[in-house]
Amino acid sequence: MSVQQSAATLFALARGDAADLAALRSCGDDIAEGARIQLAVLEGWRQLGEELGGWKIGMSSRGLRDSMGTGVRPFGFVLASRILASGAELDVSRVPDCLLEPEICVTMGAPLGGPDVTEEQAKAAVASVSPAFEICSKRLPSGMPRSVRIGNDLNNWGIVVGPEHSTDIALDRLAVELFRDGEPIDSGHSGQDVIDSPYLSLARVCRTLADHGLALAAGQRLITGSVLAGARVAGHSRFTARFGELGEVTVTVRS
Repeated sequence: MSVQQSAATLFALARGDAADLAALRSCGDDIAEGARIQLAVLEGWRQLGEELGGWKIGMSSRGLRDSMGTGVRPFGFVLASRILASGAELDVSRVPDCLLEPEICVTMGAPLGGPDVTEEQAKAAVASVSPAFEICSKRLPSGMPRSVRIGNDLNNWGIVVGPEHSTDIALDRLAVELFRDGEPIDSGHSGQDVIDSPYLSLARVCRTLADHGLALAAGQRLITGSVLAGARVAGHSRFTARFGELGEVTVTVRS
């Protein structure tokens, strides 16, 4: 399939329309092609009046880290209309096979881009850091080629963002706890053995974006990788993720 054909199929899938997913299995594993497919999907959303609100940084944590190559951090886009504030209510009937992943979110205070961005430059360009959830939608069947997984926006549907804090907080020392309706369901920490430094991930994704003529803009929000395993959601529940001194983020889901 061509990039445009693949993008059209994935755009239909993202909108909840009928899509011939079997045809996507003929696609390859080229990372750059996956990014081109994804950006064509983003253009489809823009033509419907949506705006880009930020990005996700993939393959930066847990078992998926470096799974597409050492230091490879593919990007995914986040639509502005799907950036929710902590305390929001989410109708998960809109999000097939929904997962919530506790992540650290950064908000850009200045533009940042290019192939040679350093970790220090990345941190200097960040205005604030926040606790967050990524809202994932497992829309694809298993075994799809790598280019299709990237083209499918790395399963992103949206994000929930908590209160903003100074970058003075040490992001590699956070104790993270996940609760459903007040009951603990998982816990862990943000150390290097679990997830890359968010600022290192920012520098890496800038290099990847630069390959496609893109850069980060002030005001954009980026999620930097799952600290804990994703929690499957159904019915009506309130989820809370606590990130130590970074605070907490909550979302109520209903179907």
